[in-house]
Amino acid sequence: MKDSSQGQILTIPVAILLGSFVIAFTILVHGGIIKLGKVPVAVKNNQNPSAVASPGSATAPQAPKAEADIVKNLKSTASQLKLDQGKFDKCLDSGEKASSVKTDLDDGAKVGVNGTPSFFINGRNIAGAVPFEQFKTVIDEELVGNAPSTVTRQTVAVGDLPPLGSKSAKVTMIEFSDYQCPFCGRHFTQAEPQLKKEYIDTGKVVFYYRDFPLSQIHPGAQKAAEAARCAGDQNKYWEYHDLLFQNQTNIF
Repeated sequence: MKDSSQGQILTIPVAILLGSFVIAFTILVHGGIIKLGKVPVAVKNNQNPSAVASPGSATAPQAPKAEADIVKNLKSTASQLKLDQGKFDKCLDSGEKASSVKTDLDDGAKVGVNGTPSFFINGRNIAGAVPFEQFKTVIDEELVGNAPSTVTRQTVAVGDLPPLGSKSAKVTMIEFSDYQCPFCGRHFTQAEPQLKKEYIDTGKVVFYYRDFPLSQIHPGAQKAAEAARCAGDQNKYWEYHDLLFQNQTNIF
């Protein structure tokens, strides 16, 4: 008679192993780690899967533009202000404003700026694209002179760019920013209009902009900072500054 116990001893470990595999596979599928279905076309073509439009989206995200294309867009932006195009192009291509941008970067680093946007209101730091109400609280404290005694202040140079508002204003606001930074663009769109209306245009706050291009992640920010300064040579600094933020997506 054939001993069936040998067959049982041999098959039980196999059954346990197979069962464990099925359970593990099921967990991975339900957890989203293993996804079943068709392979996206972009993956088949060795493209970045994140660039594929999700169901229901209108268009796929645009890839960042090359520096040459960004420079071309910066020059096109200058043409909207009817600047002396030849003078502007020569200024931008020469890189003559790079040292001025570096001065802003160095000064920002000295006072602890490591991201954008970053603000100093009478030396009090506010980091990030925060709501207008947060600026209002600090500015109003400075205007009436009831800031907490524990407030930390830093001495921050205003830089060499033209200010907005009255230089005799009681409150000085300095922004370190990056023209390609989406959070800086959000501040420009959401909080800055109210700041201008309530404080800068009324002579309560004088506002200075300083360049802090994060070139490691925003390759077009450096040339944009230089371009704004080139426009400033033709007395159109703030007009060009505004166009850069208003057209972030198209330029960069």
